[in-house]
Amino acid sequence: MKKVLFALVLIPLLFTGCSKKGEEVSGENGQTFLKVTVLEDNVPLRFEPKVDSKYLDDRMLNKGDVFYVAGLDQKEAVLDGKKGYWVRVFVRDVSLDWPYWVFSSKIDAGKNLLPNAISFVSESIKENGKITVAMKGRSNKVAKHDVSVKPVGDFYWFSWESCDEGFNYADPVGIFIFHPSDKSIVRFFPVGQMDSYEGINASPSPDLKYVFGLYSSTGMCVYDAATEEKIFDGSYYMDIEYSDGKIVWTEHNPYSMRGENLDKEIADFVANTPVPDDLKDYPSNLVVRKFYERNLVTGEDKFIGYRYAFEQ
Repeated sequence: MKKVLFALVLIPLLFTGCSKKGEEVSGENGQTFLKVTVLEDNVPLRFEPKVDSKYLDDRMLNKGDVFYVAGLDQKEAVLDGKKGYWVRVFVRDVSLDWPYWVFSSKIDAGKNLLPNAISFVSESIKENGKITVAMKGRSNKVAKHDVSVKPVGDFYWFSWESCDEGFNYADPVGIFIFHPSDKSIVRFFPVGQMDSYEGINASPSPDLKYVFGLYSSTGMCVYDAATEEKIFDGSYYMDIEYSDGKIVWTEHNPYSMRGENLDKEIADFVANTPVPDDLKDYPSNLVVRKFYERNLVTGEDKFIGYRYAFEQ
């Protein structure tokens, strides 16, 4: 199985220009953000683009507060009887690392802030594994960007986020599925390289039923792609192992192979199971891990055995 590599993505922003309402400001990687103010008191900073999402308990936005728009959810929604869109924001005195979500009717740019339309403009997938997409705004102005696509099932996927070079505050954000057959692009999930709550790198499952979020060193969470609800938290070792609605996970802390109080089951495993050849050169770093299989449909776990693992 191909090894999953990921890095925690941080987004330091370099804001320039004077402070004024509705001002466009630049990020250090060629992005464009929009500086806006809040229209109401007690506006929550939500972790996800939906009204029932969790939010920062100790921090509400109030009328006149300033923040920076860093992307939109593509789906039109209704909140308090008003139509609009969920808006991703950075709040300077809360954090510049992780974005939160507010509804567009709560900010001074809400009536005019609409998501740009994304479309495919390449003739084919390029040799470097990239396609060219176009972001078209209300003024019909088009910005073209090369994005890296990865195969998943019969499709390809890519993410577009506020950390990407050339990103515009009105661009839709998240994971997108590219269908080569008809050259269509569909927004699949509202977060991609970064989840505003967990700080994760996200990727779709091969059957497009789930989204895997990878965070910390070996942390993993799973979202239901249809409902966008988080349905599982756990840990993994080396690779994400998924098949037919089931995912393999391991306890966060491994078991040492030494010591007087060694668990009997672990001791029996060590006594009866040879160490794999590729781990024999690292005896001082050898541990044992307990693995389970989680049925993502039923939520049931099944113990599937112990394995040797190399821990640095």
